Amino acid sequence: MKLLLSVAAFLFVSTASAFAPAPVIVNRNAVATRMASAATEDFYIDDQRRLVMNLLMVGAGGLTVVGFGLPFILFFFPPGAGGGSGGIPAKDALGNDIFAKDYLASKPANDRSLAQGLKGDAT
Repeated sequence: MKLLLSVAAFLFVSTASAFAPAPVIVNRNAVATRMASAATEDFYIDDQRRLVMNLLMVGAGGLTVVGFGLPFILFFFPPGAGGGSGGIPAKDALGNDIFAKDYLASKPANDRSLAQGLKGDAT
């Protein structure tokens, strides 16, 4: 039993130490030397390339926003009244224009005579 307990304790300690962080030993002189040498190099970010990438990202994002947003906003505005040519005048069976005042005066109530409508259809 003692042997089993000592093996269990050994396994517990060994697995617990496996997850412990390793000690970090920092040589401050080496870090300072590396930083100083990096500062003296001609290390820079390519500004022209960054500008192009930023323009591409803004352009793609803006195109997407406009593509989805513009129809969404225009949905809330009714279409224009338009400046059509007016209407199509009504015609009688012979093709003469019908004027409402004269037509109503010449026909009695419940008269079933037809007038020519759109595309020649009798209405």
